[in-house]
Amino acid sequence: MAYQPTVIDAKIVSHNPKNGLFEIVAQLKDRTVCRLIYERDAAGNVTPTHINRLLKEPCPICRKDFLCNCMSKFKENISSQALDLAGTPQA
Repeated sequence: MAYQPTVIDAKIVSHNPKNGLFEIVAQLKDRTVCRLIYERDAAGNVTPTHINRLLKEPCPICRKDFLCNCMSKFKENISSQALDLAGTPQA
């Protein structure tokens, strides 16, 4: 069975209007918590740049209890769901 991340909660935790960067913390259905970092370009388009798994639960993919890069494969999927729930900060 392939891993299908489902975001159940997302909140904007920081926003810097000067450089267009902001962070969203997203909680997934499997209790994994991720921090997504976004940048906004001059045209106003939002692009996810980084995703980090917060170390509250083992990784649902590799089951490691320390830093891994497994969530980067699902960055676009998790990012789109998190933006739908939390929205984007006003400039």
